[in-house]
Amino acid sequence: MKHNFIDKYIWLTTFLFCVLLSGTSCKDDVGLPMQTIELSDEAITAPAFAASFSVDIQANCDWTIEVDGNEGNWADLSLTKAVGMATLDIKLENNDTEENRTLTLTVVANRNRSVAKRLILVQNSSVMKGYMSIPDIRAMAESNGTYTFSEEKKMRAVVMSSILEENYHEHCIALQSSNFPNSGITLRTDEPLYVAAGTEIEIELQGAVVSRNTETHLLELKTASDDKIAQTTTSPIVPQAVTVSVAELNTGKYESMYVALSSQVVITDLKKEKLSENVIMQTDNDDRFTMYVLKNSTFADKSVPTGGGVLSGIATPYQDAYAVMPCTEEDIHLSLSRFDGGITLPYVFSLMTTGANDNGKYVLFTKESDVRNNYLTATDGTGVTLTAHLNASSKAFNYWNDNSGHHNLPMGTWLDGSANYLLFSFPLGQDVVNGFRFSIGMGAQANAPANWQMEYSIDKKTWYVAPGAPHIIIPKGKNSGGGKHFFYYSIDVDRTTVPLLRKQTLYIRVSPYDKHTVSGNALSNNNGRLQVHSCAVLEAIPAFETLRPSGNIVYWEPFDKLTEGLDYRHGDKLAAMMNFCGSDIGSWEETVRGNLSGSHVRQRPGYAQIGYVETQLVAQNAYVNNIGILDTPALAVTGNLQVSFKAMAYKNTSVYAAGNNTAKDFDGDARTVKVEILGGGTIEGATSKIISGLNYTSFKNFTLMVENARPETCLRFTSAPDTGGFSRWFIDDICVTQ
Repeated sequence: MKHNFIDKYIWLTTFLFCVLLSGTSCKDDVGLPMQTIELSDEAITAPAFAASFSVDIQANCDWTIEVDGNEGNWADLSLTKAVGMATLDIKLENNDTEENRTLTLTVVANRNRSVAKRLILVQNSSVMKGYMSIPDIRAMAESNGTYTFSEEKKMRAVVMSSILEENYHEHCIALQSSNFPNSGITLRTDEPLYVAAGTEIEIELQGAVVSRNTETHLLELKTASDDKIAQTTTSPIVPQAVTVSVAELNTGKYESMYVALSSQVVITDLKKEKLSENVIMQTDNDDRFTMYVLKNSTFADKSVPTGGGVLSGIATPYQDAYAVMPCTEEDIHLSLSRFDGGITLPYVFSLMTTGANDNGKYVLFTKESDVRNNYLTATDGTGVTLTAHLNASSKAFNYWNDNSGHHNLPMGTWLDGSANYLLFSFPLGQDVVNGFRFSIGMGAQANAPANWQMEYSIDKKTWYVAPGAPHIIIPKGKNSGGGKHFFYYSIDVDRTTVPLLRKQTLYIRVSPYDKHTVSGNALSNNNGRLQVHSCAVLEAIPAFETLRPSGNIVYWEPFDKLTEGLDYRHGDKLAAMMNFCGSDIGSWEETVRGNLSGSHVRQRPGYAQIGYVETQLVAQNAYVNNIGILDTPALAVTGNLQVSFKAMAYKNTSVYAAGNNTAKDFDGDARTVKVEILGGGTIEGATSKIISGLNYTSFKNFTLMVENARPETCLRFTSAPDTGGFSRWFIDDICVTQ
């Protein structure tokens, strides 16, 4: 009985609760919100131009777009249904028909068709009565030269250039009517026309003149007056660049049109500092064109981009070809990885600083918490890096500015022998066929390794040791510091064991060869730093064959047998190693020296340096100038002779400011040299002549006349006697004709 009572009680309680709940539910019913749809635009008038438009749809329901009038599918919709808010992208094709065309888009709520919004899209025709097309105008001008319109015609086109950025020709705007070839023309105005890019304008052609500008070489349209130009009611578009190849660009069919090319700045132009220097671009198949930036452009002083990507802009004639003039800074999308596979030779990985520790001029210094793995990355976009793998107890990895020009990386320690190393990664932008030369600057503290070897690889798995190890021997007792005992080394690999091909990476590893130290003591964590300084240079092993001039040649010396040292013309990237000469003339082999003689004449690759300053063993504030003398052999002829040669002066650009402890040759060497006649004969009635006006960065040609030469007459090239200071200079291609 007890159980039956409890069951009935539970049943009754549950029933009453359900009744109560049911009553409450009916009383508190909340109606759904009213369905709404809103559009950011309800009418768009589009030019005949292929273009894209975006419409924002705000809704609180699910909806569908119904399309009416899209015969031929000339409008492409990014979506036709969704729930809630969305953005509709409408992409239109060119309207090359004779009629305007209309499209009606109705956005309808799926559960209540009375909730709807309509968008009317009208696209103008490119062939309207009383209007001329840009292709027709271009054809008339090309066949008639200068052409003046007498009939009452009009033209419509969209503005492509941006006048606010000032990177188009003065009082000019680029117009375009479609994405097809020959659809661009430049409009010249009397006053600046401040119309935004993407705006359609209408031009009255009667009295207008179309002709080829003799300065810009652009085909230009000049109206009778600026009031013949008006903005239409057409909705503005966002200009989209037409992708072209360099071959298509140079046909001229895209002149004045907004174009785009996948490209990057060629490596040789990455040394330029500003966009206004008009850098050369290259595509992935190495076709070349110019990025043309005017000096008064708002982005003229921007840095040259190092990466790859897409360059957009207006196609314009430039130096017998066509260039691309970016409309805005945003047209220069060159921040991606370069596609050329990396470097071309010669390549200089520079430790030059900007005058302060840790600040590289050409590299980015990264110091991680794990000091065993730190690295520098070239900022030229090539992907070249230097990584240091040091001992676990290492405490040192820094990047120092040095007023001797030996900007350096002090690194320690090297207790693990060859397990500690420097690793250079060189992505190759070319095949390396006949081997390579690797040059590097190194110095060390007392307990650092003295002997080092160089290995190379293409996969970091199999390593090949360059012949002649150890390749780097730091002299015993020569501790680096105070601007001295920073040494220069070159290692040649005449024939590589494995092919080195474009888009491979050449890895070069420099590691201790044995455990001998500079001090002769044991390797230690303290006072055991290595200092890589100035730069590392990767180049083909030099070989030269200068074409012999025509005419009655009495003497010809092109210095093609000289292959040692670094090319001074690499500039400040070499830092202090710009003074890295080859051997002195006194030790040249006979096949190299020929019949030349002299003193303090050093090898450079393909030319000779006259005069020498020791910078490895001498502190920078104690440098001593050694005047050089170079004598030719006897010319073995009589009479009047013409002498020509190339010359260039030396200037130390490895340091930034003069001071009490700065390199003594900071101000640059003399820009005058002396040519003497020995053994008979004169130059302008005297036995010597001072030649002035040498350049510091490039060779300059000089010519002089020798009168009354004798068989024993020879030429002496040296420094002017009143030079004072420093007097290094370079000579090449001595030619004597009768």
